[in-house]
Order: sequence, then C-alpha cells, then structure tokens
Amino acid sequence: MRAARWYARGDVRVVDVPDPGAPPAGWLRLKVLACGLCGTDVEEYTAGPVMTPLTPHPLTGRCAPLTLGHEFVGVVEEAGAGAGFAPGDTVAVDGTMSCGNCDRCRAGRYNMCAVSGQLGQQGDGGLAEYALAPASCCVAYAGIPATVAAFAEPLSVAVRAVSRGEVAPGATVAVLGGGTVGLLTARVAVLAGASRVVVVEPHPHRRELAARFGAEAVAPDGAADAVGAGMDVVFEAAGVPAVASTAVRLTARAGTTVLLSVFDADVAVPMMDLLLGEKRLVASLSHLRDTDFPRAVELLCSGAVDPTPLVSDRIGLADVVPRGLDALVADPARHLKILVEPWE
Repeated sequence: MRAARWYARGDVRVVDVPDPGAPPAGWLRLKVLACGLCGTDVEEYTAGPVMTPLTPHPLTGRCAPLTLGHEFVGVVEEAGAGAGFAPGDTVAVDGTMSCGNCDRCRAGRYNMCAVSGQLGQQGDGGLAEYALAPASCCVAYAGIPATVAAFAEPLSVAVRAVSRGEVAPGATVAVLGGGTVGLLTARVAVLAGASRVVVVEPHPHRRELAARFGAEAVAPDGAADAVGAGMDVVFEAAGVPAVASTAVRLTARAGTTVLLSVFDADVAVPMMDLLLGEKRLVASLSHLRDTDFPRAVELLCSGAVDPTPLVSDRIGLADVVPRGLDALVADPARHLKILVEPWE
C-alpha cells in the first residue's frame, strides 16, 4: 500500500510500504477515507524530529521512518476480537494512546501519561491507504461526510481548551490566532454561551471566516481597542511566542489565559500584570478520548459545528508533499486546512 512517511527533516516521501495486515485483539483495520494535515505535521517536516522518535518508542515500539497523519477517519474493514465495532462502521480516530497504568491514566488524564504515544507521531498514522487503530481510540459517526468527520481531532482540541478555560454563559472571550484550531475554539466558545467572542487574526480571509463561526474579528493592531479592559478568557492559538505575552495582557483582571499552541520556545510572562490582576494562566494539551473527542464528534454530527469553510484544499495521497506540506510552508495564509483523501 501507499503511505506518506517521515524519514528526516525535510524528507517526507509517499512510498510503498507493507500492508498493516489483520488487526490484533481490541484493534481495527481501517480503510482511510480522509486525513487532515496539521501544523504539527508541517513542524515535523521543516524542523523535526520534534515528536518523531528516532529510537523505539516505549509504548508503540515504533521509530522513524513513520507514517504521518493524526487527524483521520476511516471505514472498518476488519475488527479484532473484542473491538466492539463491525465491518462497514465509519469511525473517527483519536490516535492518542497511553499506558493505562500510571497515576495520570488511572485518574482519566490520559494526555498526561508519561509514555503516551500518538498515531501519526509516535506510531503509524492515517496518511496511508490503510491503518490500524485501537478501538478504544475510535468513535463511530454517521450522517456526515468523511471530510467533515476528519475535523474531530482538531475540534476536540478546541473542546478541551474551552473546558480548561471554564468559559461560562455570558463570558467574554478573545482568541488570538484564526487558524483551524483558533476558529474552532471560537465556535465552541459561542456554543458554550459566551456573550462575545473576538478573533484576533492578521489575515483578512480568516477574519471573514470568523463571522461564519459566530465571532467578531479584528486585526492585531485593533486588538487592544476591541477588548477594552480585557476579556474574561483569552486563548493563545497563534503558535507565536510573543502572542502568549499579549494574551496575558488582554485578559481581564481575575480572568483566565489559556495557552494551547504547540511550539518549542520560551515565553515571556508579564509577571506584574499577571500578579496584580490575579489572572489565571493555564495550558491545554490535546484532548481526552472519553470526553473531549466524543463531544467533538457529536458537535459535527449534529451540525452545531460546520467546518467546511475551513477546507482550503482537497488532495490525493501522492500530493502530500508538493500540494500539502510544501504549500503550507510556502503560503500558509492561502492554505488553511488541507484534507488528504487517499482513494480520491
């Protein structure tokens, strides 16, 4: 079968690889229907290895070269013993795996497992014609296209972020960064009952998209005027270190700043502003498979979240590098969410 594999920094290839075969007990063999390209895939391509292990991972046992893709959906071709799914079921995959035995796992904080692994990062993912996935990481969906269901993973990141920020009905919210996760976070905040949601984004097209998700939008130079004395909850979703400091400053006194971008850099915290305002600074990492991910699938299936305006490109597996990763590097403003459909 064909798969897009990470070999080294700047070296991702679509190659023939062995078929994954029959699933073991508790796993599913999936025919991949769609897989989104994520900013972390781009970072792995341009600056990796960031998440890709070069020696066998303690949980998955896998190391480079690895098949990328952690935002994928598929149809069950075969179910291992006890998997609880049947051939023909369509499922969204939350590829985060954990040991299940440590204190964090026993407390339900699977994303805090010290040896957690992610399909598409520490194990083979969904940028392939077929993939294996633990049934425990899969949620069934129906009534929506695969290109919509493929947003379950990034939407679950937004669901967790809004939960971590404790957005309550009537709260005012700002989201710094109008990429896929930022816009989805804005939409989830609207659904949580926020009275006002402002997206701060430099690109005009993405500001236009914010309105379709029920939010206002301003350019960065208008952010201070737009938020006035500050917002109850401010989300940093830009992936730029300096924006984290701005997020704290735009947070109202006694408010909450949520950091959810993934980047490897130190962040300067305006300590006096944080302290004198008794602001709360929290991080939000990924999502939980038994709460955030099913909620995301529910929002997509109900139509409460329609992510189709975010799709800028639909490409085949052979084009993952030239029309996918290279396009996102060369012109990120033009390409928002690129979906890969291996069989189209």
